[in-house]
Parts: sequence; structure tokens; C-alpha cells
Amino acid sequence: MQIEVYEKGKYQLLRLKDDVGLNTDLGELKIAIEAQLSKGVSNIAIAFTQKSYLYTKSIAVLISCSELIKDAGGHLAILEANRDILDILSVIDFDKMIVLYNSEADMVTGTVSSAPR
Repeated sequence: MQIEVYEKGKYQLLRLKDDVGLNTDLGELKIAIEAQLSKGVSNIAIAFTQKSYLYTKSIAVLISCSELIKDAGGHLAILEANRDILDILSVIDFDKMIVLYNSEADMVTGTVSSAPR
């Protein structure tokens, strides 16, 4: 899995370059997040591709990452989530535990997404 990592506003952005699907292992994402936390970075945003879809295994990794970030005193944000991802996050109430942004510009200004697209 290719992950582009760069700073954007107060967040370290991890932009996934590959679609997430049924057989995707998000272990590399967790390793990338752990690496950022070990550097003292605690505000982390994840951007999925527009064709990504979350399944049980990937949701479990996201929840685990969220707990690691929270324990480090930081915040997890999801950036540019497609409708399917927003719906899944809403169904499991995970959207109440993280911050959702529609774009990098919104993330920089702190304009939180108010409704699923």
C-alpha cells in the first residue's frame, strides 16, 4: 500500500494512494501512524481514495489507530471521505469520535464537515 505523508495545517496527512476494499490490509497504515506518533506527531489525518470502501477488518484497524492517537493526546481526522465511508462511520457512531473534513483547505481552516456528501 502506497501512503503519501505530508504536513497540512496542524495535521500530518496520510493520503492512501490505493483503493481500500474487502481484502485490503491496513496494517501498513497502522505502522505509518505509529511511526508518526513515535516522532511526537499526534494530530493525524487520513485521506482514502474515492473508490475506497471500509469493511470490518479495516474499521477495526481505524478504531485501533484512533485509540493510539487519542492515548497520545492527539486527534484523528478523515479527509475527503466518500459517501460510502461517511455512511459506515455514521452507522457505527465513529463519526462522533473523529473529525471529518471535506477538503485539505477545510482541514487547514478547521471547517468541519457538517453532513455526509
